[in-house]
Amino acid sequence: MERRHLLVKDFMTREIITVDETTSVVDAAKLMAAEDIGSLFITRGDAIIGIVTQRDVISAHLLSDSLYHSLTVSDVMSTPIVSIGPDVDIWDAICLMNQTGKRHIAVVDGDMTLGIVTATDVIRVLATMRLIAEGAKD
Repeated sequence: MERRHLLVKDFMTREIITVDETTSVVDAAKLMAAEDIGSLFITRGDAIIGIVTQRDVISAHLLSDSLYHSLTVSDVMSTPIVSIGPDVDIWDAICLMNQTGKRHIAVVDGDMTLGIVTATDVIRVLATMRLIAEGAKD
């Protein structure tokens, strides 16, 4: 029996939320909390130029309270964005996360951003696969 590969497009988050590069870090943090997400893509016009994660926001807040309130997302974003194709196997996505130290990876096809895959997505998939495998043993 041939093993089916689990591809990034099978478990990525398709809805991406973007904010303009001039958005305050405080507003970005509020949006992430309201949407229950861990990252935002940062745009300049129609182009995605970076990503801000919860970790970036927390690190910015640790600097000083007054500085935190004056920062924009462009001050704390990561750029360039680490990306992966939609037809890449989950294990290659895990390797890319390990190699880059990034927990949020854009899923792109050419110039089009299709979604995002996060470490949380990977953990959820692997946990589900384990439960299925354990159920098959019973």
